[in-house]
Amino acid sequence: MYLIGQGFDQHKLIKKANSFIFLGGYKFKSNYQVVAHSDGDVVLHSLSNAILGSVQQGDIGEYFKDNEPKNKNLDSKEILKFCLKKISEAKIVNVDLTIQCENFIFKDIKKDIQKSLMKLLKCKKVNVKATRFEEKSDLIACHSIILINK
Repeated sequence: MYLIGQGFDQHKLIKKANSFIFLGGYKFKSNYQVVAHSDGDVVLHSLSNAILGSVQQGDIGEYFKDNEPKNKNLDSKEILKFCLKKISEAKIVNVDLTIQCENFIFKDIKKDIQKSLMKLLKCKKVNVKATRFEEKSDLIACHSIILINK
C-alpha cells in the first residue's frame, strides 16, 4: 500500500554575522540565524510532518512542544528519528521538497542538502528544489511530500 504525506514548516530569520543554519541536517555558514525553539531546521521539520501525515499520526508539535525546556535547541535529527520510527515497517519510495527563502542562493548547497537527506532517510530518491517568495521576506520555509510503501 502506498501512502503520501505532505509537510510544511517556516521560521523567521534574523541577521547575525558569523552564524550558521541547518537545512536537511546539513550545517552551513550564514550571516543569518533561524529564530526557533529547536535548531530550526525547516527541512527536517517539514519532512517530519510529512512522515507523520503519511501514517495519520498528527504533527511534530504534538510530540515536540515549543514551550517545553527539554526541546530548547533540540537537534532536528532527533525529531526525524522519532518520526521515522512511526514508519519503521515502511519503505520510503521518494521525497520531493521545496525550500523557500529570499536571503540565500541555494544552487551551491542543494546537492549537500540532498546527500544529507539521502543518508538520514536511507533513500536515494530525494529531490531538493529552491525558490524565492518574490517579495521581501524574513522567512525561510519548506514544503515536503513523501511517498512510502507500507
